[in-house]
Amino acid sequence: MTELGLGTMSILKHGEAVGRRILEAAYDAGIRHFDTADVYDHFEVERLVGSTFAGRRDDLFLTSKGGNEWTGDGMRWNPAPSYLEQALHDSLERLQTDHLDLYYVHGGTMDDDLDATIDFMRRQKQAGIIRQIGLSSIRPNVIRYWLEHGELDVLMTPYSLLDRRIETLELDIPIVGRGPLAKGLLTDEWSDRLAEKGFESWTEAELRALLPTIPDPIQAYALAASKRTCAVVLPGASSVDQLNDLIAANDYGVDSHKLDDLLARLPIHPYTKHAT
Repeated sequence: MTELGLGTMSILKHGEAVGRRILEAAYDAGIRHFDTADVYDHFEVERLVGSTFAGRRDDLFLTSKGGNEWTGDGMRWNPAPSYLEQALHDSLERLQTDHLDLYYVHGGTMDDDLDATIDFMRRQKQAGIIRQIGLSSIRPNVIRYWLEHGELDVLMTPYSLLDRRIETLELDIPIVGRGPLAKGLLTDEWSDRLAEKGFESWTEAELRALLPTIPDPIQAYALAASKRTCAVVLPGASSVDQLNDLIAANDYGVDSHKLDDLLARLPIHPYTKHAT
């Protein structure tokens, strides 16, 4: 059964008090999979998650990510084991825990020393500091390398009705689907969210023709579609109202025949970058 988790990248959009209320409301609604990363709001989201759930750690499935390093000039990608070791230690401290249920390498390219990164993650799992090894990536060449050479337990990648690229890889690994609502395009607010540049492989004109044809409630069908492929569906929320809408959409009983028809008529676009 697919689990509904909560991505926390945007929970501080309206301040700490609202962010804490979102986390508490999610917990009260039965959500236990909370995903964060050290770079979210420059470490502040991890601190908020840690302080909010202090004393309830055993109730949670807690995940974070590392590999993006803040420097004096901004942020840079750094997959070196020496950096990841410090990043992981710091995340544990902010989250007030001695282990993570799942820890992701937050990106990566084929130019990295992938074997060194994979070995680091393997050692952390053997030591019990992380329980599962994750990769958060949109690069099929990197994903394939990890699957062939690493001990990858979970892949996080974008998945929505408008971005089904991961289906072309036919992977036998649990997928955590981020962005299931496609930056708000798969909600009732789609007309306000639509940009002239379109979305992924879709042009603005194509989306204007497509989105009104998705059955109502659009958000419920979007989440239901993601649950067909993903082990965990990971939307985000920047207000309690948004969270409540997500939970209601997740619980809505969609028409399976309408969902079948919808998935059958929507294209699965191929990867155009980093495919080999």
